[in-house]
Amino acid sequence: MDKALDAAMLVFRERGYNATSIADLRAAMGLTAGSLYKAFKDKRAIFIAALDRYLESRGVALSRWLAPTRTGREKILATLHCYAEVSHDAEGRRGCLVMGGVTDIDTFDTKLAHRFRQALAQIEHLFADFVELGIQDGSLPNHLDVQASARYLLCMVEGLRVLGKRGATSREIGAVVEQTMRALQ
Repeated sequence: MDKALDAAMLVFRERGYNATSIADLRAAMGLTAGSLYKAFKDKRAIFIAALDRYLESRGVALSRWLAPTRTGREKILATLHCYAEVSHDAEGRRGCLVMGGVTDIDTFDTKLAHRFRQALAQIEHLFADFVELGIQDGSLPNHLDVQASARYLLCMVEGLRVLGKRGATSREIGAVVEQTMRALQ
C-alpha cells in the first residue's frame, strides 16, 4: 500500500488534484479498478491518504535535518536546507502537495483547506520557535520580530517550492537560502 500511495503522491504532485484522473491513479498505483475502489472510496480518499503519507515523510526528513542542530539559527538553516533539497531539478518540478493543494483544492473543499492551512501553520510555528530560541541563545539578533520573521521564513520555504516547480537549479535555490540567512542578521 505504501508503494501505491507513493505513486499516487507523485501523480498528485505533478498534475495537481483536479488534473489527475482515476485512470491516472490506477495506472500509477498499479491497481485494477476493483482493487482501487476496495481500498479507497474515491479520488478524494486517495488524495487524503497520499497527503497524510506526504506530510509524514516530510516530517521524518525534517527531523533528520534538525537532529544535529543546537541553536535557533542552525535549526532555521537546517529547515531551509531540508526544503531546498526537494526544491530543485526533477524533484522540484514535481512540486509540493501542500502548495498544490492550497492553489488547486482550497477554494472548494473546506475540510481539506483546513488541513493545508494547518500544515502551513505548523511550519510557521516551528520557525517562530526557532527564531525565539535563536534570540535566547544569541545566534540571532534580539531586534527580530518573532512572528514576522516566522512568516517571512514560511514565505521563503514555500517560495522555494514554487521556484522548484518552475525548474530552479540547486545553485539558484542555494543562493536563496544564503540570502534568507543574511536577512536574519
